[in-house]
Amino acid sequence: MGLFKSTRLFYNASAYTDRVANGLMASMRYEGYEVDGVKLPSGDWDISIKKGNLFKAVLGLQTALKIVLSSATPHVYVKAGVGIFGQQAIPTILTVCIWWPFAIPQIWGIIKQSKLDELVLDKIQKEFNRASGQIITSKKIE
Repeated sequence: MGLFKSTRLFYNASAYTDRVANGLMASMRYEGYEVDGVKLPSGDWDISIKKGNLFKAVLGLQTALKIVLSSATPHVYVKAGVGIFGQQAIPTILTVCIWWPFAIPQIWGIIKQSKLDELVLDKIQKEFNRASGQIITSKKIE
């Protein structure tokens, strides 16, 4: 996903992962973000979020805030970092090798300034609480 990321562990929440991923995508679309999300064969969710000029296009690819929800039953790890919008394997390899080492720090700085990663992690917390009908405990992972 990238060198820079925010990670949070949600305790006893794996049963709600699909509902949370779908709720997050719907919420971000409602707020005007472009969202792409897919459930991977591993069961993880890979979600890309971008809006306007916040992310740059390089080599024809759009950078985005990438969210990965990984179930580690009964818990869920959520990672937010810089990535390529959507699922584009071959162009991503070229970008990672050539452009990525220079761009990640700049783009991550923009994300941190806009607090988009914190906004998304807070929305995920609310989605887990709503899906479970109770407050789900979470912890930031450094």
